[in-house]
Amino acid sequence: MSRLVSAVSLVFLALLLVLPLLMIDGLILSVGDVSYDSFVGCLVFLLCFYLTSLFVSIIFDGAMRAFGGLFKRPVSNVLFAVVNFWVSLSVLLWMDLYVKSITISLATKIVLVSVHTVLFYLIHRSGDSTAKASEVTESLDPVVKEALRLLENEDPVTCVETLCLRFPDRPKKDIIRIVHRLHSN
Repeated sequence: MSRLVSAVSLVFLALLLVLPLLMIDGLILSVGDVSYDSFVGCLVFLLCFYLTSLFVSIIFDGAMRAFGGLFKRPVSNVLFAVVNFWVSLSVLLWMDLYVKSITISLATKIVLVSVHTVLFYLIHRSGDSTAKASEVTESLDPVVKEALRLLENEDPVTCVETLCLRFPDRPKKDIIRIVHRLHSN
């Protein structure tokens, strides 16, 4: 019984997350040049588009995060948006080839994908600002200040060992995470 309740809760949560996007896309499709056999078929098409785009975007997002370290953050965010736009557009074009019950004009597809790209760009950017806020809060931490000072002259392993001795109240896992993040930057 508890599995059923958790499964229903998970489906409900997923619908709450997707419902605003469905409403926005429904508005775009109702205004745009779209023909479809049934409303339910159109909703299923959109849900399949979301799932397929999510799956493909996860693969490309990992690659973008790997290459994102090569560029400054604003360039990385724009590059993420451009790749996300082309990935979403290619998924939508591919799906339109195989689904005969719905026909969407190219202009409507571009508007639909552009709205998705802007939304995901804003979400991606808000994640960056949240990370920056946590970095500012964390930079006031004495462990971070000491780690920065130690990393100027020592390797990360020696830095972790020294910090563990100087701050015995801090878990070693936290110190390793701080040193790794600082050394990576």
